[in-house]
Amino acid sequence: MQAGPWLRLARTQWAPLAALAVLALVSALLAVTVPAATAAGYDRGAPASVGPDADLKVTGTSHGLDAAVAVPDEVVLDTNGLTWQQLLPDSLRGVTGPSEASVALTRQMDMDGTFRQPRLMGFDWEPGAWKRIALVAGRLPANRPPEPDVAASGQEVEVMVAQQYAQAMGYRPGDRVTLKDPDARGPLYARITGLYAPANPRDPYWSSRPGLLKAMKRIISPDGTEADVGTALMDARGYTVLTHGADRTFTFTWRFPVRPGAFDTGRARAVAADLDAYRTAVQGHAGPFSCTVATSLDGRLHGFEVRLRTAQSILGTALAGLAAVAAGVLLLAAGLLGERLRPVLGTMRARGASLRTLAGHACGLTALAVVPAAALGYAAGRLLDAGPPQPRSIVVVAALVVLVLAVSGALALRERGGGPGPAGRDDLTTARPSARRLVLDVLLAAVAVAGVVVLRRRGGVSGDDPLVAAVPVLLGAALGVLVLRAYPYLLRAAAPALRRGRGAVLFVGLARASRQTMTGALPLVVLLLAAAVAGFSATVDTALRDGQVRASYSMVGGDARIESADLDPGAVAKARAVRGVTAAVPARIVEDAAGPGDPSPITVVAVDLDAYRKAFPDVPGVPGAPNGQLASPDAAAILKSGSKPVTLTSSLAGPIRVRPTGTIDDFPSVTPGSPFVIVPYKALDSLQRPSEVFLRGDRIDGAALGKVLDAATPKEVTRNLRLRSDVLHGMTGVPAIDLVHRTFRNAALIAGGYGLLAVLLVLVVGARARARTVAHLRVLGLGRRQSRTLALVEIAPVLLCAVAAGWVLGLLLPEITGPVVDLRPYTSGYVATGHAPGAAASLALLAALLLAAAAALAVDRAFDRPSLGDVLRTGD
Repeated sequence: MQAGPWLRLARTQWAPLAALAVLALVSALLAVTVPAATAAGYDRGAPASVGPDADLKVTGTSHGLDAAVAVPDEVVLDTNGLTWQQLLPDSLRGVTGPSEASVALTRQMDMDGTFRQPRLMGFDWEPGAWKRIALVAGRLPANRPPEPDVAASGQEVEVMVAQQYAQAMGYRPGDRVTLKDPDARGPLYARITGLYAPANPRDPYWSSRPGLLKAMKRIISPDGTEADVGTALMDARGYTVLTHGADRTFTFTWRFPVRPGAFDTGRARAVAADLDAYRTAVQGHAGPFSCTVATSLDGRLHGFEVRLRTAQSILGTALAGLAAVAAGVLLLAAGLLGERLRPVLGTMRARGASLRTLAGHACGLTALAVVPAAALGYAAGRLLDAGPPQPRSIVVVAALVVLVLAVSGALALRERGGGPGPAGRDDLTTARPSARRLVLDVLLAAVAVAGVVVLRRRGGVSGDDPLVAAVPVLLGAALGVLVLRAYPYLLRAAAPALRRGRGAVLFVGLARASRQTMTGALPLVVLLLAAAVAGFSATVDTALRDGQVRASYSMVGGDARIESADLDPGAVAKARAVRGVTAAVPARIVEDAAGPGDPSPITVVAVDLDAYRKAFPDVPGVPGAPNGQLASPDAAAILKSGSKPVTLTSSLAGPIRVRPTGTIDDFPSVTPGSPFVIVPYKALDSLQRPSEVFLRGDRIDGAALGKVLDAATPKEVTRNLRLRSDVLHGMTGVPAIDLVHRTFRNAALIAGGYGLLAVLLVLVVGARARARTVAHLRVLGLGRRQSRTLALVEIAPVLLCAVAAGWVLGLLLPEITGPVVDLRPYTSGYVATGHAPGAAASLALLAALLLAAAAALAVDRAFDRPSLGDVLRTGD
């Protein structure tokens, strides 16, 4: 065919070609930007998971003179750091900074004297710290080399301390501190020669060394007694002094600060894989003393990997469905173009054209619209730079183009008989599926069921797994085929009732709906998949939000909780008076109880169970009990009492008589998995004081509550304040959560947009034929209002059947896929149950249906013809 006939054919079919080009452009654009934006979201999650305080440390210990021989000065110390840096794998070398060496006394020493609470002091030689401090008072240390026969008794070392620490503890330059040295026969004297402050307080160097700037708190006894811990900064000669005269233990540390911004998804996985190799290399390295690798990267990267796989699984399911919806709309547009080309191809066939020629012309005309549009969409997606380009994007774009061209060619092969003569009815109610089609339908259903079975048996898998992407699409396609098979029977069942009605609009509308061709019924499958994607996204998104809220209640036990080993009894009333607090329930905790004949420790929680359940109904998993006593499964196994009372023994509370009448899995403030029992609050009256107070309220004043806690707790005893809002923010504030919510929202919107486009395509392409029918009916008395009602009735069966089936599939998909939708990594290990969409999602579904109805009315109005004569004169 020459250019002239090609142009004439394209000009006559410009509307479906333009629609196909626009859909190809949008689909290619989304195929590039959506995976890239998702990958960028994954990459943003890696630095947040690593955290700003992550580091990699190589540590070793040595004693006394051996330490002095192994590391005599700063040069040797830095040389060892270079050695450990050279052993770093490429992945670790790319995310860590230069070595920061330090030497510290392994054991902190008690200060001799009378203080408000015990004091400890440690000694650090930090070459890097000396370059980052400013002398604010006194002088620098001037330690002299130790004499060979120096005695351990009476040894003195000159040090500097931070100005903030000295002001808090009351020290001045020149003060002499006496320390109880467990490694020497006598005390060790530390002479404070000067005070220092950081030259740049914002230097990241200090974030990992808070003890060099201020006093730290440390619990030194089981009853919660705290001690003030300070760190004295010594120089190289001070280190040499301490290596002589006593066999003190020194810890050598070479810290490699980790740069979180250097992490992305790929590098996080590479670092996690190389950590063990680096440990092996360090432990196998020959040196003056053995060293090990200590880092928090293992746990953090493992947590990131678990969260990443979860996100890939649930988002991969939604994105796979979205890709299927886009492909369905493109195929629908290609099918409608094929219907428009059918008379032309039939004429060409009657004039002797071969099927190959027909297929070539149909594919060529389709390629004229699809290929440039897809290329433009792909280029635009790359220019938008939504994230790192994904190799699968171009594969998806190419697959969509090939699929559309294949459909166009397959539709051209229908013209086997030749001639443009009238064809028989090929509508939904009269069409009879062939044996081949029935076999394919059964095979599709069997493959979908088999995919679900395999997916559930394999357990948790990543969204990169093809099975995760295939199963939801297969389920949607199988359900679509089932609905297509049931659709004609629904129409036939409704026809007799409408035929007996007084008006003809409903009957005529249903009759026209039943006379759609199989190509015209393709929107049913597209709408079903779109509704399934939206339903799945809304369901999992709501389950995640609700699961995080439930987890925050489970972790805190209320909207706030104050706890201390020694709370003043008046703290309950004072906490209840804090602004925002509406209820307060005290509790007493005993952790050293034991059953008869079994030394296994059992935690006893004394709380008014009925009052607690009434005040905190949102805390999940707290059942009632007639006598207010419950036991965890592990505690019940230890007690083995059945319904008989058992007496527990405790050094703090004395004998405790318990008779649990029910079981409970978890309770706030109790370590998950540990055995515990719940008894009435008055059962531990011997303790006199509560150890926890659970608080309920809205917008609780955390600062005021903290003051109440400080006033009700002795200064040397630890205390803790937990606000549920802070816990919830810790779960929802991570980048991965924002990515999941944003992707679900966008997937639902894009799927809804594609569904609306499918409806518009069918309406616009069939508008001329419908206008001719309406014009004939108006001769018989059909009014304009009835015409609008007819437009709604025609589209309602397909729309309602598809959306209802797809929405139900979306709601059930989390339960069907089972372990794929495991949200526990985002809910602190708590199971997110109750997969149901929220009210906003249901309202959005209703709005989408109303929008589709409005589109039907708009198209009917746009193609309205005033009379039958106008229709006949225009040749429609």
